Amino acid sequence: MSKQNEKLKAELLEELSEDISEQIEEEVDEEVREHTRLNKFKSSFIAVAAAIMALGQFSEAVTLIEDGIDSLRSRFTNTVEYDLLSSLHVSNTEAYVINLVGDPQVSRKINQDVVANYYYDKKFLLTVFIEDSRVSAYTYVPLISDFTPTIAEYSDGSWDLLVNSYSEFPANPKQYLIDHSKTISYYLENLDSGNAGLFVNNYLGNIAVTAEPTSQLLVELYDAEVNGSDEDVLSAQTRLRKQEKPNLYGRGNLPIELIQKSILTGAEFSSFFGQ
Repeated sequence: MSKQNEKLKAELLEELSEDISEQIEEEVDEEVREHTRLNKFKSSFIAVAAAIMALGQFSEAVTLIEDGIDSLRSRFTNTVEYDLLSSLHVSNTEAYVINLVGDPQVSRKINQDVVANYYYDKKFLLTVFIEDSRVSAYTYVPLISDFTPTIAEYSDGSWDLLVNSYSEFPANPKQYLIDHSKTISYYLENLDSGNAGLFVNNYLGNIAVTAEPTSQLLVELYDAEVNGSDEDVLSAQTRLRKQEKPNLYGRGNLPIELIQKSILTGAEFSSFFGQ
């Protein structure tokens, strides 16, 4: 290779490295300025990509760049996971779901026609309900405190999971289920879609899949259901809906009873996912 070609190649690699650096910075700098380790990680990543390009493997380098950017975004933000969950819709095919999130770690039948597939991520637990090879419903539960996906947006704000209360959700509740025992505690409700003509439910809930203590508001509502009057129940539910922030969201056309059957006990969650 002539000196002129070597110089040209070096200039191209330098330019490509600068482009890669700028692309990474545009993707993550706004949200990760406080992470001082990013610069070291980014420099190493650019060096590896440039080395691959120097060997002539441009397609591999492009793949590395794309995967690296997603890895950085996932490491320092929740954008990748938010985008993934927002790409899931009722009536998607099972093949689409597998292409989107892969094969489930756990799968079990909810009834004769519906299978619940569980996808564990360190940030969330996703449950996809499959009926006739299509998505009939899905739910997800954050597993870390700062995983707060935006569920609904409107002119003066948004409704975010783990941030806003039941009563702030822009849809009307239709039914709820509750239980509180040594093995499982949950409050679930389904709400209308908020759009006329769409026969799709929203699901909100509080479930205990980790070692976090059960909500006292949930316990009070359960006690009112067991021992109280109708007025006690209404008062306790009103307090819960105004004050409690759901940690489960979902959509689908399944009855709430089938959503309830998919809830894992703490022991099941630990056994299935080693947590």
